[in-house]
Amino acid sequence: MRELAPDENSTILPLLETIRNKAVFALSVIDGIQQGSVYVNEGNRITSAFITSSGGFYSVAGDETNDAFAQDVIQYMNDESNHPDFFALGVYTQAWENKINDYRIQHSQKISRSYYRFNQDRFIKSYGEFDKKLEKLFEYYPLDLDIATKYREHFYPYYKLVWPSAEKFCAHGIGHFIMKHEELISVCTSPYVGGGYAEIDIITVEEFQRQGLASKLGVLFIQDCLSQNLIPNWSCHTDNGASNKLAQRLGFEKIGEHSMYWYHA
Repeated sequence: MRELAPDENSTILPLLETIRNKAVFALSVIDGIQQGSVYVNEGNRITSAFITSSGGFYSVAGDETNDAFAQDVIQYMNDESNHPDFFALGVYTQAWENKINDYRIQHSQKISRSYYRFNQDRFIKSYGEFDKKLEKLFEYYPLDLDIATKYREHFYPYYKLVWPSAEKFCAHGIGHFIMKHEELISVCTSPYVGGGYAEIDIITVEEFQRQGLASKLGVLFIQDCLSQNLIPNWSCHTDNGASNKLAQRLGFEKIGEHSMYWYHA
């Protein structure tokens, strides 16, 4: 396989047409918003693609019958120098899953991932129930440079991989935060933005879960997306009951489950 130059990346968009909201990270790389690479099969006609992101999310798309291309993908996956301490290879068709299963991706486990589509009408009908005032000890903050820096440096260092600087996170990302005594306790942020979509990532410190914080921040995130003409996007592990439940409460409709090859140090 060969790597495309950044100005060629958009040539693979037709291969992603049916999986756009399942691979927002790939669209972000293609748009040049976030870092990554696009690899395609040898030859003049592009039929298969392998997209990588600096955050460790990867995807295959297009024709799965090219054995040489599939072997190159597996070789890339099995080279530890290509990854941070995490990777997640998404496959969105049974044919690609069957092809990948012919090989072994070192250190990985195959998990199931659930994917959702945003239904704005459902959201509008339901979001009012989350419009509750925060307790006095809780403080809400929108995304700005100070909180982006605090978030990346001290709360969730993964965002140093997906957003190479706090400035770029503020310029292109979405974030809503709740703090208590100047410490982050609940966040709703975008690890990836691309192709008109913004991926949702919600974390609440265990001590403060089941208090409606994630719901409130989810509503603010979605409203922020709509004001910027972005489509909020949701995916999560299939066995994450709380995340799947919250997705549906916020107006998302499940559209399917697909396998993912997952590793975390």
